[in-house]
Amino acid sequence: MDKHLWMSLLRLIDEGSAEELQAKKEELLQALEHHRIGRGSVRGDVMRVVRLIDEELLARSNLVQRRTGRR
Repeated sequence: MDKHLWMSLLRLIDEGSAEELQAKKEELLQALEHHRIGRGSVRGDVMRVVRLIDEELLARSNLVQRRTGRR
C-alpha cells in the first residue's frame, strides 16, 4: 500500500467512530474473500489494518469500562 492510503486508514482509525471502524473492517475482509486473495503482501497489509482496527476497538472498550468503574 502506498503512503497516502496508509495515512488515510490511520486517520480513520484515530478519528472514526466504532461503527465506521467495524464497517471498514467488514469491507476489507469481504474484499479479501471476493477477490480471493489468499497470500502475498496485499493480504498481509489488509490483515495488518484489520488488526489495528481490532486493537483500537478493544482500547476504546477498555477506556469505557475504566470510566464507568467496571473491569
